[in-house]
Amino acid sequence: MPNKTLPSAIYWRALKEARPWYPQLGLIVALGLLATPIALLAPLPVKIIVDSVLGDQPLPSFMTRWLSPSITDDKNLILYLCIGFGVLVGLLTVLHGVGEWLYRETVADQMVRRFRAKVLGQALRQTASRDAGRGVVDQVFRISQDAPALQAMTIWGVIPLVTKTGSVVWVVAITSMISPQVAVIALASSVPLIVLIVLKQRPLCDRWHRSRQLESRLTQLAYEVLGARRIVLTSCQEEHEVQRLIDQGRACFMARLSVMLIEAGFRVVLTLAIGFGTAGILYIGVRDVQAGALSVGDLIVLLAYMTQLYEPLKAIAEHIIAQQAAFACGERAFELLEAPPAVPDKPASPEKKARPRRTQGNLSFDRVSFAYPEGPEVLRNTSFDVPAGTCVGVVGRTGSGKSTLTNLLVRLIDPTGGSIRLDGRDLRDFRLCELRRQFAIMEQEPSLFSTTIAENIAYGHPEANRGEIEEAARRAHAHDFIMALPDGYDSMVGERALTLSGGERQRVCLARAFLKQAPILILDEPTSALDRDTEAAITDAIEELMRGRTTFIIAHRLSTLRRADLILRVEDGQLQVERRGSLAAALDAGQTEQGVAAGGRVIDAARWAQQHGKGNTLRTLDTL
Repeated sequence: MPNKTLPSAIYWRALKEARPWYPQLGLIVALGLLATPIALLAPLPVKIIVDSVLGDQPLPSFMTRWLSPSITDDKNLILYLCIGFGVLVGLLTVLHGVGEWLYRETVADQMVRRFRAKVLGQALRQTASRDAGRGVVDQVFRISQDAPALQAMTIWGVIPLVTKTGSVVWVVAITSMISPQVAVIALASSVPLIVLIVLKQRPLCDRWHRSRQLESRLTQLAYEVLGARRIVLTSCQEEHEVQRLIDQGRACFMARLSVMLIEAGFRVVLTLAIGFGTAGILYIGVRDVQAGALSVGDLIVLLAYMTQLYEPLKAIAEHIIAQQAAFACGERAFELLEAPPAVPDKPASPEKKARPRRTQGNLSFDRVSFAYPEGPEVLRNTSFDVPAGTCVGVVGRTGSGKSTLTNLLVRLIDPTGGSIRLDGRDLRDFRLCELRRQFAIMEQEPSLFSTTIAENIAYGHPEANRGEIEEAARRAHAHDFIMALPDGYDSMVGERALTLSGGERQRVCLARAFLKQAPILILDEPTSALDRDTEAAITDAIEELMRGRTTFIIAHRLSTLRRADLILRVEDGQLQVERRGSLAAALDAGQTEQGVAAGGRVIDAARWAQQHGKGNTLRTLDTL
């Protein structure tokens, strides 16, 4: 969708976001305004040389007032003074420009870094359902490519408008003192440009918005193809994917071309306006010199000042053109920033922050319901209690709501009805960080970051020392393979942890869970992607981790539920709570896996055990 927000509203939003940097921005404005008086001094030495050294015009009053007659009567000395003054003005101009540039770039970098971090933090708090039309790659594109629009609209937007407008006012005021006619012609020649800007600002902004959308899709396409490299190669679809990228790139170019055509129109009108204005000024100036109303030096100064007038006018016009891209980028970044978080957090306590206390791990679901926006209910009026230390198996078909159940526990989402309590306290009464420190999670696909092994293990407990990290690794049976790496615990994991095997990655995540020492553990098929031998090696460590903790195991394979005290079977928004009974004995008897129907329905395994004389491994306690 094209951007429909008024540019002025986006400007105000950017200025609001830049509020912490107002003092620095004020200094940048002051430095920018200082450039005009320095620039106005530049033509004066030329005027004095032409009128008073080469000609017989009297020296300006400020020179006769401050210099002795022995100097003012010597044209050679005046020439040397003018040359020296010109060099001084040039040096001052360079020093001012470099200083302003360095300070401006420093503030701009700080501003963008903070803004990117803020947008990233907000994106992390949004739900997958809200991101359905805005994928991860698009979010990354907005953070990396669109977020710098904040500096484009403030440091390169509002500030140049203020300083360049100040320059125009200065030059027009000085020019009016010399020749009011010239000042009027100079201002009149800018009218067509202003009209064009007003008429074309909205179409240009909309086209920039479309261009950014297409560039984001191009990035997403490249990311998807590289992420699915194996299936692309084995399906012999390289040429197809390359052609898709070419087609998307062509669409991006056509969108940019439509922008460039409008910008070209701006520049044609700008060049014509400056050309006609300069011609009119030359005509009036020459006629005034011929009539004796102006000196040659005055005409040279006027022409120099007209350059200084048209340069800011040209800069303002081109700046407004460039700002349309900033508007489009800024709107996209603000859209991501202003999207509401998935769940609200409690305000931070004014007291000194301390590590949240460890809960016992008693959980209770009280008539809990949940439905995604515009979707069916995943859970409906569900109630059950989980005493501390209980091992809970969660089974059900893919998409039945198993992950939803655990997402509710860590408040990635909130129930649409009912409540969940931890040690008798509603989860919504916890601060999010306090609540989530009570959980350690192991997933089917281990999540590791492109940093050291030690930092990955300490990710949930960053204040841990090296001894604690190594002890957690030993308990996870990871210490030996880590020490065999070239740099041991300081070895870099690399992108997507491809330098480690699946079992090694899972051991690192297991060590992270040991180190966190959370009272509640969530195991989401942690060994399903491993071979039997690797799974057996990790299972012992997982069982040690489970001791004394409330544990939720999401599983499809019945053997994974060997230690479960309670089975939760999710199906069609309903939850069945079933007791384990003699499940372990049935598993030891063998062949139980054959009794599990497609979708992992544990109750079918119970019927299978009955039919084969193994006894009822699961007894339904309650159907909710």
